[in-house]
Amino acid sequence: MKKAFPIVGLLTAILLIYALYMALIGAPTERTMGDVQRIFYYHVPSALIGFELFFINFGASVLYLIKRNPVADIVALVTAEVGVVFLTVNLVTGPIWARPVWGIWWTWDMRLTSTLVL
Repeated sequence: MKKAFPIVGLLTAILLIYALYMALIGAPTERTMGDVQRIFYYHVPSALIGFELFFINFGASVLYLIKRNPVADIVALVTAEVGVVFLTVNLVTGPIWARPVWGIWWTWDMRLTSTLVL
């Protein structure tokens, strides 16, 4: 496992650089929103992964409460920490997109507010 970590890390870095290139340069410009739509390549996937991680966190937490399984506790801890990172990316990129498109940084919509509280 120790030998595979640098290889996987390098491969991940290469793929992230390629994804950044494709999002910022390779993708065509959207007709009505222009270049600001490119933020969706980070905004939407981070929302999906963040909510998926908190769904896994819920399942692992319930499993830990029922069976007192220490592995479930570790899974719950890890998914909560990484889920916070992904939803933070989501909550930062959303207003960056919304300001030029809607003319407002934040609206106190129930979905946005509950994600912020989460």
